[in-house]
Amino acid sequence: MRIAPRLFILLASMVAITPSIAAEWQSIEAAELQNFDDDDIERHRAVPGYFAGISIGQTRFSENGFDWHLLRFTHDEKADGPLWVVPHDDENAAFDAMMEGLRQYGGTAIVVNTGAASSRRQTGNGLCGIQTFVTSACDPNRNFDYRSPVFTQAILSGWKPGRPVIALHTNGDGFAGDGAGGRGDITMLDAQAFRRGRVQPRKDGHFGIKREPLLDDPDVFAILPYSSKLGISKSEEACRLVLNGRGIHVWHERVGRSDGSLSNYIVLNRPEIAYVNFEAERDEDLANGAAAHRLMSDAYLADCADLWHEPAALPATAR
Repeated sequence: MRIAPRLFILLASMVAITPSIAAEWQSIEAAELQNFDDDDIERHRAVPGYFAGISIGQTRFSENGFDWHLLRFTHDEKADGPLWVVPHDDENAAFDAMMEGLRQYGGTAIVVNTGAASSRRQTGNGLCGIQTFVTSACDPNRNFDYRSPVFTQAILSGWKPGRPVIALHTNGDGFAGDGAGGRGDITMLDAQAFRRGRVQPRKDGHFGIKREPLLDDPDVFAILPYSSKLGISKSEEACRLVLNGRGIHVWHERVGRSDGSLSNYIVLNRPEIAYVNFEAERDEDLANGAAAHRLMSDAYLADCADLWHEPAALPATAR
């Protein structure tokens, strides 16, 4: 592809970032939360003790034409737990599930805050992740790349060796009832088969073998990514079998070339990190999505520890 000289200069200047630049995190004191501009914090700050035992920090930085605001939540007594990631600010059930998981298992959570608008994409004017064209809206989960090192490393700065990364997403219907003729892709269903009236899992997808009401939906599932060069490992297959036995649908995402997502970035650049992505369906009652996330997280942390070469996860606090 031929790029015009002026555009090439613009693109080069936007990604020419000194490797030493890193996000600077600042603590947020409890008193600041009363007027803090974040819909997730606003939704919970009146609940007594909701953020007790959790240290909160923030970082703001500009990169490639976008102004980012990330929040970090760390369990005070067990900071070496999983890294929980919520990249989309409009997925409130994912945030609620993150807080439940953080209190239960410890670790650190990093979320993207787009402000009062609580939007899915970050507005701006520049390059987003692997894209080679200027855009006015950047999907945070397509911004993981060597060309966006500050954003990428800020998210992964919460990861501890020997611990997994757990990404949480809450989305609408993938095919059935999506209102767009079945064009969605956040689903366990095979698209072509569905349009022919057949229900079957997508390639490398496996339906759960137990009926669990909160999980019995093709848009509620776990994603275990794998390298197209290496194939699905025995540990990943064993994890999938256990999750299927608990009624959890699992899709092994084949990764060859990065699409800019966190799962793709980790598989291609940080293979030492165990990663899972949980998808729950968007619901007016946030508790439903959060509960589905919780069932999947509990199963993964209890039965898939071989993926990060550690004993089974122990709760940070009693239920």
